[in-house]
Amino acid sequence: METTADGTYFQEGDHVRIKRTGEQGIINATDGGVVYVLMDDTNEAKLFSASVDEDASIELVTP
Repeated sequence: METTADGTYFQEGDHVRIKRTGEQGIINATDGGVVYVLMDDTNEAKLFSASVDEDASIELVTP
């Protein structure tokens, strides 16, 4: 995760969880305000907003 003057953003390699379903994955790539998450169980790629905030649909998984 990276914090700048503009806010906090996910980075490639961050392990994240989808808040609504509990599914987990690893961020495969970032492009502007979008992150591409490769899901652990299905290897399916999903797209999310890159900003880390209360309303984000994904959250960082910490060990």
